[in-house]
Amino acid sequence: MDKISEKIKAARIAKGVTIEEVAEATLLSVKIIKDIEDGAFERFVGDELYVKMYLKKIARYLEIDETIADDYYAITREIKKADLQDLKNKKEDVGSATFVDKVKNIQPTKKPKPRKGVYEDHYILRYVKYAIVIIIVIAIIIVLGYSVVFTKSSDSSFKNSNTSKTETSETLKKKTTETKKKSTKSDTTKKEETSTEITFTKNADGDYSFKLPDGYDQETFKLKVDFTFATTVDLHVNGDPNSYQTDTFKKGVYSSNLGNISASDALKDDSACESVELEFNVNDFQYLEFSYSWNLGHRYYINDQKIPLEENDHYGTRSNGRVRTFKLTMVK
Repeated sequence: MDKISEKIKAARIAKGVTIEEVAEATLLSVKIIKDIEDGAFERFVGDELYVKMYLKKIARYLEIDETIADDYYAITREIKKADLQDLKNKKEDVGSATFVDKVKNIQPTKKPKPRKGVYEDHYILRYVKYAIVIIIVIAIIIVLGYSVVFTKSSDSSFKNSNTSKTETSETLKKKTTETKKKSTKSDTTKKEETSTEITFTKNADGDYSFKLPDGYDQETFKLKVDFTFATTVDLHVNGDPNSYQTDTFKKGVYSSNLGNISASDALKDDSACESVELEFNVNDFQYLEFSYSWNLGHRYYINDQKIPLEENDHYGTRSNGRVRTFKLTMVK
């Protein structure tokens, strides 16, 4: 590991660049560059694959052999294998205790103390009998109370049923009509509530379509994007070869302060990031396409409704060949 750190530091000094210049060129944080040059690889335990990508980016910029990244990954795998073998040897040492040692650890069983029977004290038995009698009396009182209440409620319901029979047919028709009107209103309200949802359809990894709700009467819709990882961003709308730029969006680097977080942190909804909001005309808009250098966990919202992306829509980088674009098409 020390040789890898020394080789990178020597190459940087030979090229005559600072750590800050390496960080800016590779979109990595200054802290990550310093840790790598200091050989502090223990801080990256569990993120070996990401460190391998970092080393390749640094080596490519410093114009040295990129196989140092593979060397680092091979060393970490050997260290893990050695740790597992040590743990296995410790378990075998514990299991090899002699029979004599096991016999020495056997403790004589203690005889349980005899318990005094409850009914040996006759005064306790007497109190138990009194308690049983009291419980029976209370139960009888409760049953009688319920029977009286039930009898009264039956009489009142019988009177109400006789009274209801005297209602005219016209009154019943009015009640039936009012009930139908209420049900019709409730059905209409439910339809209005469900029609406000935007529907999304996945066409392929990083490719989605959306349809605004029926009866949508606004001339525009809003698109919000959270860039959850340091990345360069470019946007094209309706097939225009020129980059789309407004007061709220410019082609360039976003969330540069998040270059050293892990992929799991990038996918969290509460991760700090830069956001942009765009507004498009409903009649003019057809589709758009974002292009990224790193596609890790970016989130998209249409009129504050989040697009339900899947795991395969993320994890795109320059080195792993996965999806590094996001296409959004409007269905009219």
